[in-house]
Amino acid sequence: MRIGIRISPLASPLTGIPVYVQNLVEEIARIDRENSYFLYTNREIPFPLQLPDNFQVVLVRRPYPRLQLWYQIGLPLRIGKDRLDLYHDTLFLLPFFIGRLPGVITIHDLSGLLMPDFHQRKVSLTSKLIPLAVKKARRIIAVSRFTKEEVERLFPSARGKVRVVYNGVSSIFKPSPPEEVDRVREKYGIRGNYIMYLGTIEPRKNLKGLLRAFSTLRNKIPHWLVIVGMKGWKYEGVFQLLRELDIEKRVLFTGFVPTQDLPPLYSGADVFVYPSFYEGFGIPVLEAMACGTPVVVSSASSLPEVVGGAGLLADPRSPSDIAMKIMRIIEEPQLAEKLSSLGRKRAGKFTWERTARETLKVYREALESSSQAS
Repeated sequence: MRIGIRISPLASPLTGIPVYVQNLVEEIARIDRENSYFLYTNREIPFPLQLPDNFQVVLVRRPYPRLQLWYQIGLPLRIGKDRLDLYHDTLFLLPFFIGRLPGVITIHDLSGLLMPDFHQRKVSLTSKLIPLAVKKARRIIAVSRFTKEEVERLFPSARGKVRVVYNGVSSIFKPSPPEEVDRVREKYGIRGNYIMYLGTIEPRKNLKGLLRAFSTLRNKIPHWLVIVGMKGWKYEGVFQLLRELDIEKRVLFTGFVPTQDLPPLYSGADVFVYPSFYEGFGIPVLEAMACGTPVVVSSASSLPEVVGGAGLLADPRSPSDIAMKIMRIIEEPQLAEKLSSLGRKRAGKFTWERTARETLKVYREALESSSQAS
């Protein structure tokens, strides 16, 4: 087979979807030396990809990338030149003009459609193309059962085409030795015990709820709140609330943290908290559990499915509930130890190799359905 995969997300910082794309491609490259792969991007990838000879990175720069012209004109032309048997878009879209070429799309979540106020305008506008991509796709990969149910609820015609393929967690995420934890503490200026969050600072992630929860605990525990992640959009309100609650001296913003520093950061935290309003999966939760850190996650969307009983659930719209669950872990060492053990076992069930093998199975299904249709 000659398979095309969109890898343009790798030009962005390695969070969320870029993590998915990188690990998917690397694992497919490790297990499949027979098929030929064409990896399409409109931007240079800022780090080297160590790939075998059956993989080729294809830079599509024309027409000018504004208004997605590279994607809707340049990419279909290149796809035709490369004589693909199948195209996989890792960002839920498909080019308008790919003819009868079987297409596979990955849908990470539908928040751009369902919660436009939680996104920048360009994301919400792009999300309006999802219905067309769903209709055109031969197969749809959903990263959780929750996402699959959302797709089928919004698009009944998708039933029968959606396959759940879970994300994985890299083997680098495991409990770190004390000296590594001390190294990152010193590097990021963390003094004392801490509670950790990782994710983009934006409305959907519910940082305001976390800050309100932490403010009720500040006189009961000595912990810092360490917020790891980049500024997204509409983040100003988070910093304004920080000042209003007068907890600036107890909250540390690290900004973006390179991957190699994440395992010791997770390992050093007493609790990892992920109170998001809406997630299609939630890779940071798996990473924290793999490092043996007890987790408190939102009871909404896919997060209960990912945690599977190995963490505490909290109502994302109730700061008091978030605070109560954090306190339970801090005050009950036996509970913390139990959740640490359960979390590592749970995270061990999610591997990128499994993601890659199940994705290859979806490719074969898409090709078979295409041949039957013709």
